[in-house]
Amino acid sequence: MNTGKAPRVSVVIPVVPRQPFLDETLLSIQKQTFQDWEVVLVLDGECEENRRVASMLPPDQLRFAVTPRERSGIAAARNAGLPECRGDLVAFCDGDDLCEPERLARQVAEFDRRPTLGMVSTWARRFDSATGADLGPLHCPTESDALARRLLLFNTVTVSTVMARPEVVREAGYFRSAAIQCEDYDLWLRILGRAEIAAVPEELLRYRVHEGQFSHRAKIMPQSGLLRREKVAAARRLGLSVPVTRLKHMVWEGVQLAHRRW
Repeated sequence: MNTGKAPRVSVVIPVVPRQPFLDETLLSIQKQTFQDWEVVLVLDGECEENRRVASMLPPDQLRFAVTPRERSGIAAARNAGLPECRGDLVAFCDGDDLCEPERLARQVAEFDRRPTLGMVSTWARRFDSATGADLGPLHCPTESDALARRLLLFNTVTVSTVMARPEVVREAGYFRSAAIQCEDYDLWLRILGRAEIAAVPEELLRYRVHEGQFSHRAKIMPQSGLLRREKVAAARRLGLSVPVTRLKHMVWEGVQLAHRRW
């Protein structure tokens, strides 16, 4: 447990004012079997209610950050939290998702086992917030090459499952607000070829699905050109075929059009 020294893991949680389900998310962090952590709660707009809910955590394991202006957006919020992180690993979690008790332990162990890793995700499982019904798994390839190739086709990594070395995020250029509604995918692509990535083949996150959820109404086709450029750059860093990467991106565009995400 953290006793004043810098923790091993900083968990960055961005929240909007009166964030629903925040208490459940924080409780899932509090119940981690790995206890050398701190939460950096990023207030995208001051909110006494969010501060009150966060008081459930031990004071020495809680830090606050505030975005430059209210509702700066998810990319700016995560970026505002990163300078406050004291851990040598940073974990991302949205303020409505739930971490399984072994999440941090499994990911820290993976970093300890493979010192060359720069980013590790996990599998997840979706659930309906209103009914609790299981909505199926969110799985991705686990080894570096397969995961990188899959990311060149589409985003198969859930942001709330990711743990990374802070220097890897910094060297890749942090989250970009210009990548509206796909800021996580944009960052993963910029990490490809700069650091080794992998995934733990266990469902260590419960991904909440609820009405009004941002990802459900996201329109990311306007960012197609930006993502195409980053995919091509990543393919070159990885020594993969640029023409094949461009073809994969056309397939991705077709999927977005089919789902009316333009």
